[in-house]
Amino acid sequence: MDWILLWTVLASCIVTYYLIVLFSRYTMVTGETAIQGIKKHIHPSVAIILLTALTIIIVSALAGLLGILADVMSVWSETVLPFELSSFFWAIFIGTLVYIVIWIGNYAFFEKILAVLVAIMGLAFVTTMFMNFPSFSDLMKGFVPSIPQVAEGSDNSPFIILAGMVGTTVSVFAFIIRSQIVQDMGWKMSDNTIQKRDAFVSASMMFLISAAVLITASSTLYVQGLSMNNVAEMIPLMEPIAGKAALSVFVIGILAAGLSSHLPNMLVIPWLIIDYKEQERNTKTTYYRIMLFILTLTSILGTALGFKPVFILMLSQACIAIVLPITIGSIFYLTCKRELMNTHVNKIHDVIILSIVMLFSLYVSSLGIEGLVDDLKSIL
Repeated sequence: MDWILLWTVLASCIVTYYLIVLFSRYTMVTGETAIQGIKKHIHPSVAIILLTALTIIIVSALAGLLGILADVMSVWSETVLPFELSSFFWAIFIGTLVYIVIWIGNYAFFEKILAVLVAIMGLAFVTTMFMNFPSFSDLMKGFVPSIPQVAEGSDNSPFIILAGMVGTTVSVFAFIIRSQIVQDMGWKMSDNTIQKRDAFVSASMMFLISAAVLITASSTLYVQGLSMNNVAEMIPLMEPIAGKAALSVFVIGILAAGLSSHLPNMLVIPWLIIDYKEQERNTKTTYYRIMLFILTLTSILGTALGFKPVFILMLSQACIAIVLPITIGSIFYLTCKRELMNTHVNKIHDVIILSIVMLFSLYVSSLGIEGLVDDLKSIL
């Protein structure tokens, strides 16, 4: 059942905390972001390869995520409105809304919006989880490492699901953007206590919310022998199981989760380019506004063409896990250079931890590649 993946969530959040601290430490010591460090001290081609891979991943993630939100809102609106609004309508509405927010907003404004959305998401998912909470013994089984079996009716292979779970939490984007934020904040090693506390809160909230989603799905769909390949399918399936109250809370949580991901995802590509070029972080220029408009159209097009959003999103998250070893290997190398890190160079325990993390990322990456090949074969 789905909560057997709780071990991946816990392991991924622990790794995420350590890597957030490590990426932050590099930027606090050198004043460089991760991308700038890779470009200057490893090779520009490595940075370009990483940026290209992340761009492809984020474009597919935008299409998959917007498709999920559009499908959920289309199905849910049927229960509250006297007429039906198509997924395509909701894709245009949500995509346009996010574009307008980016057009008129700034980073401080985005922070406030994301804080509210994450708070709503967390409250919604945790509330839904406690409405259908499993027994303690069943819950503890989820922390025993295992690979999920093939789920009947699932479009994605178990390897893609596992790699996607890791890719969602141990996210390359989180580490790279984190180093950009640390640089923007002007944090130095004197701020290390603050950034560690911030990283711990982020990783803890990530675990709580991810675990709540898994437990909710397991306690409702799995125990009834139900399978799904579209999040919108959960709405009619969950209503007789969880009740209308839990259903409404869950839909609000999905909407908040989707928007809190879609908004920063839209900004990732411009921020990566700005970071590589070492420009001022300003996405209000004509060049970047046109780029954001194209990204909005691309994400809407995915819904218009009828792409399976969950399938596409899981593939994109698995691909994040595939590029993870490149990113970890790069920061491993950079933080081991004494001429860069001075007294803050990696200690023996850091080398041991990073070696274990590197092996873990290579293992998950191999699963992601195998699952990606299997899933692509199934649609060709």
